[in-house]
Amino acid sequence: MPTTGNFITIIIAAVFIISIIFIIALFSGSRKKTRVIKRIDIITDELDRQKKENLRLQEELKKLHSLDNLFFSSIINLTSRLKPQDIAHEVKEVMVNCLNADQVAVFLADPRGQRLNVVAHFGLNDNWLPKLIYEIEDPEKKGKAGACFEKKHRISQREFSVLDIREPYSIFDPDICFPIFFQEKKFGVVAITRTENLTMREMDLLGVVAGIAGIAFNNTQSFADIQFTAHTDPLTKLYNIGYFKDRLREELNRAKRFQHNLSVSIIDLDNFKAYNDTYGHQAGDHLLVQLSRIFSKYFDETDILARYGGDEFIVMCPETKKSDAGKIMAELLQNLETYDFARSGKKVKVAFSAGVSAYPDDATSESELIKLADQALYEAKGAGRSTVREYHAKVEKV
Repeated sequence: MPTTGNFITIIIAAVFIISIIFIIALFSGSRKKTRVIKRIDIITDELDRQKKENLRLQEELKKLHSLDNLFFSSIINLTSRLKPQDIAHEVKEVMVNCLNADQVAVFLADPRGQRLNVVAHFGLNDNWLPKLIYEIEDPEKKGKAGACFEKKHRISQREFSVLDIREPYSIFDPDICFPIFFQEKKFGVVAITRTENLTMREMDLLGVVAGIAGIAFNNTQSFADIQFTAHTDPLTKLYNIGYFKDRLREELNRAKRFQHNLSVSIIDLDNFKAYNDTYGHQAGDHLLVQLSRIFSKYFDETDILARYGGDEFIVMCPETKKSDAGKIMAELLQNLETYDFARSGKKVKVAFSAGVSAYPDDATSESELIKLADQALYEAKGAGRSTVREYHAKVEKV
């Protein structure tokens, strides 16, 4: 039989063990609770981070959507332009607005494809622009833009170092250059600098812009060719009479608006039929071409020289009095004597007769100006040819 003392000892031991178990259970529950709280905090932080990331992505998508709209709008503007200067300006705007370029330079080649000149730019010093010219055939002045144009291939920093290309000018050191071309036709180069490296998407965008610019420049050239064909005489390459009359109408309206003078002169070659009969029609055509080049040198860019038909030429001089136009014709006639149009080893001299009329002295319509200049020409021929006559109205005696 157990004694009372042993029984109490057993009870105390049991209570102790139960207390230990309770404490362990309580501690374990507390740890689990702490872990749960920590997990909840982690999940809450993660959800908050995901929320912020979603907001950031939404803003990024809005930005991309806005950039895409801007890009497509710019492309539409680019393809609708018919002047090289306007196309270059649109290319520059895309580079600035869609790529955040620090500096942009759009270069166009000269007609012989030997020189690149800046036609549109951003972030460059205007004082330097006249000097920023790349010579394609000069290794010292070719630069990155010139190499890009020559090779008709994109050139970035990696290619720059591989090809050991050095920039001839300190004002502009492009990070990347894209050629502007269409099929075999090379038009120019778009070059940019930017602090941040371009992403592949941005590189592709730049390539798309350069490619579309090439198409736009080709369309511009084709349009210019069509206009040139429509406006010019096929033999002499001077303007034809249709284009002349259109321009005369415009300039006459401007002269009326601003109260300016305007003169019209008609030139008719002397004894051209005899020249054709003597040397042949092919020689006659060659003479007309030669004279067209000579006549063109004596008039300003604002003047319009055209072939009137056959062996006749017609010229309009805006803001020029009749007396001044007469002096120009007389000087041209005199200087023509210094030219030798030799055929078959024989010296050949060519002369002309000319008639001049003017607004507002003689007429107020384009058709009347041409008619009166023709009358003055008739008087010049009647006076023995090789002379210039200004139109003067005949006053009938009463």
